[in-house]
Amino acid sequence: MDILLFIGILILVLGLLGIGGVIAALADIAWILLIIAVIVIAWRLVTGRRAL
Repeated sequence: MDILLFIGILILVLGLLGIGGVIAALADIAWILLIIAVIVIAWRLVTGRRAL
């Protein structure tokens, strides 16, 4: 049942945003995650913890 809900939500998002809109949204999310990762790594280096 959960897979049907997931597929329905996916089709709804594709319909609302279109393929280009979905790709743009994923690119925005990727940039945000990249910025967060850089901040976390820098914070761990500053506080003396291992970066990885």
